[in-house]
Amino acid sequence: MRVWIAALFIVGLAVLGAKPALADPVYEARTAVGACLAAVIDGAPVADAQDQGVALHRETNPNLCTVTVAAGEPAEVREAVIAVVATRAEGFAPAKTAWDPGPLASRETFCNRPGRRAVNLVLETAKPGASPVLRVTVIEGRARDQRCDLDMGLQRP
Repeated sequence: MRVWIAALFIVGLAVLGAKPALADPVYEARTAVGACLAAVIDGAPVADAQDQGVALHRETNPNLCTVTVAAGEPAEVREAVIAVVATRAEGFAPAKTAWDPGPLASRETFCNRPGRRAVNLVLETAKPGASPVLRVTVIEGRARDQRCDLDMGLQRP
């Protein structure tokens, strides 16, 4: 229920052009990522939106949703996003294969439990002072990525 409310909140902001009185990047990121998860997994009606330094981009082919956060402390925003992901029944867990973060502080992939739809979440966190602060992509693939279950060595984007 909370996810649907978050999705409706983001859609409402986009449609009405409304802006909260104070920008809170952690809250905005948490809400937008919740909306993206609901869009990709549950089919929630979510459209592109941008508000207070957080942008949400939705595609249906492929089934994906991206949140880009331009403000806030990277570690705090990342922690809020991880908390939202942990609330999902899909049981997202870090992939066995790691990614080279390159110029980022971290690049992580989370996979839902095996035996379900092939949903992955890619979380890229910037180093302090860099922008964007964080980018999250939720995507549904045709089949489960082998890197979810096997350590295939450090991957490069």
